[in-house]
Amino acid sequence: MKRLLISFLAIVLCSGCVKQIAREETRQRSPREKASLQLTEEGRQLLAEDKPDHAIRVLEQAISLNADNGRCYYYLAEAWLQKGDFSEARQFNNLAENYLKKDKDWKILVANQADKIAGLEK
Repeated sequence: MKRLLISFLAIVLCSGCVKQIAREETRQRSPREKASLQLTEEGRQLLAEDKPDHAIRVLEQAISLNADNGRCYYYLAEAWLQKGDFSEARQFNNLAENYLKKDKDWKILVANQADKIAGLEK
């Protein structure tokens, strides 16, 4: 009887997982969204190479493809931080905060970035 109950519970749990996966798969990204995310990653890499001017150009292209790409705003704030323009960094950080507020991991990154900007502006 225990085995039957455990098997039943496992099936119920797995069916919930399958439904979640199916929902995520039906949420296909548009070609513009995909291209924007690829450009965002390219911009992030340029920032890691300390090339903020080039990163800004690439990230602006990403925004032109998908203005809802919150990660792009975060990296634009990083680029302006590298250039020492705290006002621009703060503006892009505010946009990142707005677009990424539902993602708890990004929300923390954006908050830390805001603290960094505030500390450097003093």
